[in-house]
Amino acid sequence: MRMISDISYCSEAGDRGCGDLYLPERVSTDTPIALTIHGGGWASMDRTSFAGVAEFLCGLGFAAFNINYRLLDRGPWPLCGDDCLRAADFVLNGTFPGLDGCDRRRLFIIGASAGGHLALMTGLRLPEEKVSGIVSLSGVDDMDFYPPPGAEEFRLRFFGGKPTAAQADAANPVKLVRASQPPVLCTHTVYDTVVSCDAAESFVARCREAGARIDYFRYNRSGDGHCLWIPGSSPHRLLPELENAVAGFVAACGLAGERK
Repeated sequence: MRMISDISYCSEAGDRGCGDLYLPERVSTDTPIALTIHGGGWASMDRTSFAGVAEFLCGLGFAAFNINYRLLDRGPWPLCGDDCLRAADFVLNGTFPGLDGCDRRRLFIIGASAGGHLALMTGLRLPEEKVSGIVSLSGVDDMDFYPPPGAEEFRLRFFGGKPTAAQADAANPVKLVRASQPPVLCTHTVYDTVVSCDAAESFVARCREAGARIDYFRYNRSGDGHCLWIPGSSPHRLLPELENAVAGFVAACGLAGERK
């Protein structure tokens, strides 16, 4: 694996508009590309917190573009979502030489927590033929369940004021569900203390109702926060059961081979 760092996909965003490209040892026109999106409540953290996921995907045969995006201190929604769409367009249509040898016809998109929300909002807004699969790890899959009751101040910050019903719907992945959408995998522990598992349950139920392809991995790990990471791992590495769930989904999408 090799990494090309600090690639700008959105110059006006500075470092928040940059990403790192992880490339497997061998790249060909069959090498799939993943867009990896960190969490942090849309308000904190950066791409280094998700580097372990990019490395994991690289081990599955992907080229992975691990991005920053502008946080709420730079502006409310839809700024962060628009940045992710720009990153996707850069991967699919940009001129960066490191991507030229890869399969740029479609994009695999994965994120965790707020990044799971952004992965869904990116993948479900792109043309269906441009997306090979979407993964939301402990994501805010239905905004009706986040923020929790009593956190209205955060909702106002996210939208930059009290949203209209139309504005709220436009930021909610569950409102974008349709039968023809790309394959989606949602994972969530029932003991998540940050984002209720109900958000995933609602999204999955809506997908099944619409006849969309949806995979759901619900697990029972308990602990702090989302219970996503192997304790003490650096960079953060997903729990083995989550890596297995993602690898199985990747294989079902016909994208990458065995772990390297």
